[in-house]
Amino acid sequence: MKKNISANLNFADSLSDFQEDVTKLLDFKNIEEWSGKIVKEREEKIRQTALVLAGQCIAILLHKLSQSESVHQTAINQTKGWWHTDTQRHGYTKREILTVGNVVVSLKLPYVVQKNEKKAKNKSTNVGFCPLLKWLGMSEGLTPLVWSDIAKYGAIASSFEAAHTILDDWGINISLKRIERLTYKFVQIGIDLRQTKISNLQQGKLPDGNILKDQRVVIAVDGGRSKIRINKKGRKNSKTNKHGFIGEWVEPKLVTIYMVDEQGKKVKNNEFKIVNDGTYEGPRYLPNRFHPPRSRIRRPHLPRQLHWHV
Repeated sequence: MKKNISANLNFADSLSDFQEDVTKLLDFKNIEEWSGKIVKEREEKIRQTALVLAGQCIAILLHKLSQSESVHQTAINQTKGWWHTDTQRHGYTKREILTVGNVVVSLKLPYVVQKNEKKAKNKSTNVGFCPLLKWLGMSEGLTPLVWSDIAKYGAIASSFEAAHTILDDWGINISLKRIERLTYKFVQIGIDLRQTKISNLQQGKLPDGNILKDQRVVIAVDGGRSKIRINKKGRKNSKTNKHGFIGEWVEPKLVTIYMVDEQGKKVKNNEFKIVNDGTYEGPRYLPNRFHPPRSRIRRPHLPRQLHWHV
C-alpha cells in the first residue's frame, strides 16, 4: 500500500475517488483466464481502497475537531493534571496524524509549554504538548485505533517483522523500529495503570462499586507456554552488531474475569469490561524477581473455571 497519503479533507472527492477506483475493480473480462489468485488480488485492492476511504473520513473528523474552540477548551480542562504551575499556552503548532489506510492529516493545534523549559538552552524543543492530542491519546502522531492495532499485532505476532507485514496489509505502513517502540510503550501504559490501581487498593483509595451485584461472574485461571529472550553474554556479532539470545520457555499465569447470563453466554456490559491479567512471576509473586524455567516453582493446583454468584 502507498505510504503517507495526504488527506484531502473533502468527503465528496474521497467518495468519488473510491467509486472510480472500485468501479474499475468490479469490471471483468477474459473470464476464461481467471483463477482464485486473480479474485484474491481484486479482494486485496478493494480492501485497500476501502481503507483509504476510511482514513480520509477519519481525517475529516480530526480536522473538524481541531477547528472547534469548544473542543480545545475541553481538551485543556481534561489535561490540567499534566500542567505544572509554570505551564502556559505557547501559540499553535502543526502536527501530522496517521490514520488507517496510511492517510496522514496535518492539524494546526494549540500548544502548551513550561516557562523555564521554554527559556532553557541546549534542551529539546519538544518539552510541551498539544492538549487535544494528549486528551484523545494521539500524542504519538497516530489515531488510537492505529496504535492499538500496532500494539496488538506487535504482541501476538511471532516477530516485529511479521507484525510489520500484517499491519501493512491492513493499511498501516510504519517502520519496524517504530512498531517495536510503540508496542512496548503501549504495554507499559497498561502496566502503569494496573500498578496505580494496586497502589490505590493498598492505600484504601480504590473506589467501591456494585457493578457485580446480583451478577453471575466467571473467573477463569490458566497457564500457558511462551518463549522469552535471554541475551547471551560476550561480544556482539560482528555482522549483525547484536547479541545472540537463548529462547527459554516460561509459563505465564493468566486470569480472566467476565460476566455471563443464565445460559453461560458472555454479557456485554459497558460498565464492566472483561478483565484480563497475567504475570511471569512465581506462584507466590516475589516482586522484582524472575524464576527461570529450569528452576520453576510448581504452582498450586487451581481450578480452570470458577462460577461465582455475587
